[in-house]
Amino acid sequence: MCAERPGLSVDPMINTNHIRPIIGAVVAALLLLVALSPPSGHAAGKTDTLRFFSKPVSFTYTAADGTVTHTPPNGPPQAGDVLEVGSISYAGTHKKHARRSTASDYVRCEFNGGPEPDCYSDSAIGGSLLRFHNSDVIRAVGRWKSGKVISSKEVNGGSDIVVRLRRS
Repeated sequence: MCAERPGLSVDPMINTNHIRPIIGAVVAALLLLVALSPPSGHAAGKTDTLRFFSKPVSFTYTAADGTVTHTPPNGPPQAGDVLEVGSISYAGTHKKHARRSTASDYVRCEFNGGPEPDCYSDSAIGGSLLRFHNSDVIRAVGRWKSGKVISSKEVNGGSDIVVRLRRS
C-alpha cells in the first residue's frame, strides 16, 4: 500500500481523462455512501443521506489480454479490460472531512465496449456492508436495506460522494 512507502501515491496512476471519471463516479459515490452512518438506534424505514470524501489507495488495471498494471492504459479502455480500486473514505467533503477514515470500499469495473463500464462495489462501515451494482444498492447487511448514489464529483485527491440509504 502507499502508506507503507512514503512519497508514493496512486494519484498519478488515476490522473487521466478516460479513467479518472469512472473512479470518481463509482468509488467516490460508494465510499461516501457508507462514511456518514447514523447511530444504530435510529428507527427502521427512515432515510439517511451520507456524504463522503473518498481517497483511492490501490489501483489495478487488467487488460483483456491478461496484462496487469498499476497505471491506467495509454488509450481508452477496451472491451474486456478490468479496473479495480480500493479506497478509504472520510465523513464530509474534500474541503472539510473527518481526520480518521470511517469507511472502506472496493470497486471492480469491467469494460464491455459501451459508454459506461459494468461495476460492482462493496462498501463497509461499522457493522454494515453494502453491495452496489453501478449506483444502486443490490444487497445490504446491517443498518440499511436499500439505497442509491445521488451524486459523485471528482475533486483533487479523490471524490466527493453523496448517497441516500433506507434503514432496515
